[in-house]
Amino acid sequence: MEPIARSIVAQYGLTGGILATSVRDLSDGDAKTRSRAGSGPSIAWTIGHLCHYKVTMLQVLGRTTTNPFAASFEHTAATDGASYPTLAELLGSSSTLNSELSAAVSEMSTAQLEAPMPGSGPHDEKKVFDTLLFFAWHEAYHLGGIGAIRKDLGRKAISELVRGQ
Repeated sequence: MEPIARSIVAQYGLTGGILATSVRDLSDGDAKTRSRAGSGPSIAWTIGHLCHYKVTMLQVLGRTTTNPFAASFEHTAATDGASYPTLAELLGSSSTLNSELSAAVSEMSTAQLEAPMPGSGPHDEKKVFDTLLFFAWHEAYHLGGIGAIRKDLGRKAISELVRGQ
């Protein structure tokens, strides 16, 4: 694996592990509870949103795949979650997509990673690597949101879970 790819793969491995840890004590009902007094996203919506962008990244990397998450999690606001997959299904999808994304990035050369984006990235990134890096940040950002929702639910902070407290 190219050194430039190693950092991206490591980041997705880290966030994937933290995500799994952050939901292990939650029920489907907990995961579908919306934040901000019922007007914000839920943990389930957030995981679906992250799955959508993992598929998007695979597409950027040239993997032909359909995106079953786009309709509910791309530009669609959170709902009560009745039509969302279960927490276990969302977590399984996230883990599978993480593995596929890591494998795809691992196979890329430095030249491929530093190649111009076909078009531009979501925030006008110019290179494939920059887009992957943005989405790694995006995932970590949403893990913070999951942590805030956990606290609203009266659960331990993610940092406490990770440290085994």
